[in-house]
Amino acid sequence: MAGHDFEQLDHYQLLNVARSASLNEIKKAFRREITSYHPDRYVRASSPDKLYARQRSQRINEAFRILRDPKLREHYDMNMTGGAATRPSQPVPTGPLAPRDHQAELYDTAKSYIDSGRLIQAVGVLRRLQQLNPFYRDVAALLATTEQAINARQLTMPYESLRRTSWLTISIVAIVLVLVVIMWFVSDRQQASTIADNATRTAIAKNIAATTTPIITRTPRRTATPPITDTPAPVDKSLLLDDGFVTNEWAEATGPTWSTRYDGKRYHLAAQANGDAAWAYRPFDATNIHMIADIQINSGQGGLALRYHAENDFVAVVLVPATQEYRIVQRQDNQFIEITRGANPSIQRDNLLEVTVVGKEITITINGNLITSTTIDTLTDSARFGMIAIPDTSDADVLFSHLTVRTAP
Repeated sequence: MAGHDFEQLDHYQLLNVARSASLNEIKKAFRREITSYHPDRYVRASSPDKLYARQRSQRINEAFRILRDPKLREHYDMNMTGGAATRPSQPVPTGPLAPRDHQAELYDTAKSYIDSGRLIQAVGVLRRLQQLNPFYRDVAALLATTEQAINARQLTMPYESLRRTSWLTISIVAIVLVLVVIMWFVSDRQQASTIADNATRTAIAKNIAATTTPIITRTPRRTATPPITDTPAPVDKSLLLDDGFVTNEWAEATGPTWSTRYDGKRYHLAAQANGDAAWAYRPFDATNIHMIADIQINSGQGGLALRYHAENDFVAVVLVPATQEYRIVQRQDNQFIEITRGANPSIQRDNLLEVTVVGKEITITINGNLITSTTIDTLTDSARFGMIAIPDTSDADVLFSHLTVRTAP
């Protein structure tokens, strides 16, 4: 669909980083942008918003693929002019040009998107404006407010129908209770009137000069008032862990040939050549999960441990930068049995590894590229997962800088 605001952005502008950005800065920017525009966040959005998110996330993946590879990035930079991708030349105007306020145009465009409810488009324009001038008018506050509105809309949509149903139910119950009270009151009044009339007729028939009107009493009835409870603010129940390794929540231990420890804001796994692997695991509240890890593999093999039962019974997905390969292995009787392996040129020293485990199926995505989806018949349920480093003929030296764990959809 033509006309999207991001179509004129180069790869650096799309990730909102400087041309001189380091690989680590590019990885962090990619994680931030792909999280904001991933289609899974907009499954309940309108069709135009879904299309916008899908096409923008594709551009973000492409930008990350180019900028994270030194050779591809160098080639891309050589073909850029003035910070934008080279485009076909356009006729040069001969008359005087009217002055343009590009920042004001971007601001007005963002405001029009907000007014029409197209919030994710508005966020894209505001981020571009903030990159040009972070102090322009109220762009920072407007961007924060718009992003909060997107998050609130995505979180509250599943509960809107429930709230409407709850209030409708409460209203119906209240109406029924009011009708019951009215009918009860009218019935008692009619009963009192009938008794009084009968007493009067009896007194007249017996020529009794003075009559005593019977005293009518009734037992008060308690009407139950339906409780009104506040609906708690919805939370992201799918998030099980979001760890930047700033606190010591994983094991720090040393064995004969391996060690696990914190290294600043990273978790460090090391194992000597031809020795046993180093790993750490912890229990979660689900067996089907989606894990995302930032991994720096200096040597050997590193990745994620899945469905951990015991030290000789678990499965692992590991990357081997030296050969640009990935492996799925199963721990059996103190050794690793290879289930499958494959090669992919996107596997480097620094990687963003995503693994989804649902039942007996494992899906692997590396640096934004879907690599494989494999069914393992021997895979059994376990709610324990973690990180692992496996040595080969060389030492294994692996650093984890971020780990996110969610329940799988």
